[in-house]
Amino acid sequence: MNTVVLAGGKTSEEMRAATGVENRAMVALGGRMMLDFVVQALTSAKSVDRLYVVGNVPANSAYTLVPERTSLVENLMAGVTAAQADSSGEYILISTSDIPFITSAGVDDFVAQASARRADLCYPIIPMDSYRKRFPQIKRTTLKVREGEFTGGNMMVLRAEFVAKQQETIERAYAARKDVLRLARLLGGNLLIRVLLAQTVAPSQLTIPMLEAGVSRLVGGANVAAIVTEHPEIGTDVDRPEDIDMARKILALV
Repeated sequence: MNTVVLAGGKTSEEMRAATGVENRAMVALGGRMMLDFVVQALTSAKSVDRLYVVGNVPANSAYTLVPERTSLVENLMAGVTAAQADSSGEYILISTSDIPFITSAGVDDFVAQASARRADLCYPIIPMDSYRKRFPQIKRTTLKVREGEFTGGNMMVLRAEFVAKQQETIERAYAARKDVLRLARLLGGNLLIRVLLAQTVAPSQLTIPMLEAGVSRLVGGANVAAIVTEHPEIGTDVDRPEDIDMARKILALV
């Protein structure tokens, strides 16, 4: 499966002060760029064919470098276009550049499960029991549902045709991600109420299929699948100053 790594954009002022670089992908961890760890895992994965990196980062023979655009969604579209031009494959794997602990086994497991579901969009979710065993020192945003407590990952498998046809829908969903009222309209008020109840008093009010249906509405009726993975590394991003020392300590023990 052709794979796109999103390595564009600028970090926060706090991250720039802590790391000395503007691009999160180029943060140094143990003498290597954070992007290098992600590229190594992806190129070692059996499920990954050609690799494309979108961003203002150094060129590398391991991947095709795609020039950065002006927004995350435009970077996504540029990466998908480049990956699709070199392949007739139906699906594309998308990864962020700030998950330095990712393993090739985790990548292959996610791709295998996503391929079996054959949805338009597959997103990984990690059981918090598994996450806490692997990374007890890291705090994560979680979601409680009838099936358990989960945190999200930093990869997606997308049907290329879906991305090509739904750019406006993707932009609208991305713009609404931090606006509760806009999200309520897109997801549906009933689902939003269930989400709030599940996080406070009644997790049984919300299920994974309900969330899949809600996200489907959010992205224009696409077939959406949540993929449960037991590989916590897929969701461990380094995007805050306090994450840097933690990441360096963990990598020093590997």
